[in-house]
Parts: sequence; C-alpha cells; structure tokens
Amino acid sequence: MPLPNGPYIRGAHPPRGADQQGFFMLSSDLSPMAMAFVAICGSSAPESTDSSGYSCSDYNVMIRVEFIIGDDCAYDEECSQVIPVDDTCPTADRLLSSEFDSEYLRDLIDDAEADGCTVQYPGDRGDCDPDAIPVCEVGQCVWM
Repeated sequence: MPLPNGPYIRGAHPPRGADQQGFFMLSSDLSPMAMAFVAICGSSAPESTDSSGYSCSDYNVMIRVEFIIGDDCAYDEECSQVIPVDDTCPTADRLLSSEFDSEYLRDLIDDAEADGCTVQYPGDRGDCDPDAIPVCEVGQCVWM
C-alpha cells in the first residue's frame, strides 16, 4: 500500500511496502528546523580571556595536565611536594612528586586566581584525616 505523497528524505529507505517514488525531502523543508536547532543547541558564546589570551577553562585544563604529570612517582618518599588547597582538610591538598618542577604549576594557579578564575583541582578531597600520610600508590602520589 503506497504512502500518501509527502516529504521524505532522499537516500533513506521507505517503510516496507511503501512507494519508492517521491521519497525525498527538499532542503528548504529542513532549513527552518535546522535553524531552530542551531539557535537552541548551537555553540555558546566564547569565554572571555585575560591579557595572556587564556580563559578560565584554559587555565583549568593546563592546571589539570600539570597535576596529572606531577603526581607520577616511583616510591613513597618522592611524594613530598604539597600544593595547599584547603586549610580545613589536609587530604584536599594535592601531592606532587619531588622530581616534578612545580614552579610553572604554581604560577598557573596564581595567574588563574589573579584573573578571577576558580581553580578546579583534580581529584577528590579525601576523608580529611589529619593523620594521613603521602604515599606512592600505583605510580601516583596519594594520601593514605
């Protein structure tokens, strides 16, 4: 039984038993729907940047990468650098290997905060145990 004439998309397969003729949809039929989709779901406005050209998202990505690289370790004693994050929760502070040069990371954090960004530190806060010690677990510095 053939389907009534109507807009169909060329190249799509018609339902079983449907008429093969006229199985297309003009691009002008799609345009209003495509425009509405782009208007509602399209890209957001670009983030503002500072004088260096970095947005807060840029800073947070770079900071995250530095932490990912910096917490690599081979033994417990290596996990001696602490980046303070929260005065009330010792395990919220992030650990880095003593082999990692953290100067660039610290500068990034300072620059981001100076530009009004909220730094998003990777990882979780832990259990805030004041007796936690830094250890190297599976190649990463963590609180234990």
